[in-house]
Amino acid sequence: FAQRKDTQTIFALDANSRPSFPPIKPASSSSETNVWGTILRDTGLESIWVQSSCLKITGEPIYSQKPFVVSVNKMRGPSSNQPSKIGEHQLELIDHVFTNGTKSKLFTSVALNNKELVPTAPLLYKSKEGEAELNLYPSSKMPSDHLPVVVDISVKKQSAQISFSYIIFLFLFFFLPFYLTMKLI
Repeated sequence: FAQRKDTQTIFALDANSRPSFPPIKPASSSSETNVWGTILRDTGLESIWVQSSCLKITGEPIYSQKPFVVSVNKMRGPSSNQPSKIGEHQLELIDHVFTNGTKSKLFTSVALNNKELVPTAPLLYKSKEGEAELNLYPSSKMPSDHLPVVVDISVKKQSAQISFSYIIFLFLFFFLPFYLTMKLI
């Protein structure tokens, strides 16, 4: 679908892979690549992080004063299913949206119940220390370790350009049960 000229494609995923992951050479390919490179090369789609001037097409951050562009800021605790990662601070950009839409505008927060503002991806940090360590997720305000990605993507439809708002909550299965539980309490 991504390569068809008559359709608009929006591809959202938790890739568990940041743009700067080292490339590998898969058996099915003659060149080295990673998830970021494969999607950009094989689909012709663009990243919303690039369209919104958060990253260069290479996956490197635009802003050198805040080089950590993240959708996940967590530290696994003692009940983790991955014991080798307990206590490891993970500050990653692993949630992605790719599109052949003409432009993207990211939202910096969303309102819950028209009151409480919840931050959305990407967050920008100077380093893994300090501010990032003080704002780990999940929290009582954000019940997932993945921040929501909220983006307005402009797409073309039959020579007239229209704009749709796509709210992509990659943590839906985590957030909704928590939210419903909190409403019942």
